Amino acid sequence: MSTTISTATAPDSARDAAPAGSAAVAGVAEVILGILREKYEAPADTTTAETEFDMLGFDSLVLVEVAVDLSSRFGIEVSDEVLHEAGTTARAARALVDAGARV
Repeated sequence: MSTTISTATAPDSARDAAPAGSAAVAGVAEVILGILREKYEAPADTTTAETEFDMLGFDSLVLVEVAVDLSSRFGIEVSDEVLHEAGTTARAARALVDAGARV
């Protein structure tokens, strides 16, 4: 069974099922940054968790590909809409952890 992340609010039971502490968010953010740097050639020296995806030149097609990679990595379904709305790695990591992603 996989968890789907969408733009809709997750039910309280899904959010309450797993703790979403700052250490979990930081760990997921590091994984996302690694993928962005290695596979999508985001500059390692200037890309941080707060860098806007738009500033990296990531259009909607790239975000679809990133969503597929994150879905595979974390075992949950991640939509490109969530990434687009998040806008940064830090906010995307929070959304993924809230949906159950763990490192």
